[in-house]
Amino acid sequence: MAKCPDCDSIKILSDEGDGKCDYCHGDGYGGMLDRVVGGLVGEEPECWKCHGTGMCQTCGGTGVVDDDE
Repeated sequence: MAKCPDCDSIKILSDEGDGKCDYCHGDGYGGMLDRVVGGLVGEEPECWKCHGTGMCQTCGGTGVVDDDE
């Protein structure tokens, strides 16, 4: 197993990713422009990359991937 290259950051004192989406930083909502536009129309936009889960889509939130990926 190896550290996921697509997580938002790494866990302290560990060789693992934090399992969070690198676009929304784990909160599940879209970026600042998406939030501004969403606020104007009265809805909270979900992140396009993780579809609102907040989890890294490469590792599924585990922070690690198989070495051959």
